[in-house]
Amino acid sequence: MSRAATKLDQEALASEVNFTANLEDNSNFNAAITTLKSSTTPNRGEVWVVVATEWKNGLPRTFTITFSKDIKEETDGVITDNDEHVSLIYNNYADPNSPTLQKARRGSIQYTMGADMRFTGSFTAYIDKAQGNDSYLCTGLFDTELSW
Repeated sequence: MSRAATKLDQEALASEVNFTANLEDNSNFNAAITTLKSSTTPNRGEVWVVVATEWKNGLPRTFTITFSKDIKEETDGVITDNDEHVSLIYNNYADPNSPTLQKARRGSIQYTMGADMRFTGSFTAYIDKAQGNDSYLCTGLFDTELSW
């Protein structure tokens, strides 16, 4: 494949993906791809799992949002760290020997899940810091076309 074709493919993908958030080190997360998976949880039953992935130095960082399939639009959603409402998790694989899993303990989210696989909205959440001793305020915006 030529470099020109690769560049065009990346530009087309970037135009469909807009998922950004601030991180605890004051850097920004900018997803390169967003995917949709189907799953189940004990309390929520059938859920959608949206995974936004950014590649940093060849290693992935992800945000995962999990919500009930029954709720396609939420104007005042609650983010919790248990199997209720909406859950939000940030994973950082920058150190392959010590990846982090940082849960949002509380927050709010607004979203719409369209029939055309477009996922739009925003969130504000307190996410565990990598060392686990505190949390930081994370805000995110998304308007992305999901892929399977």
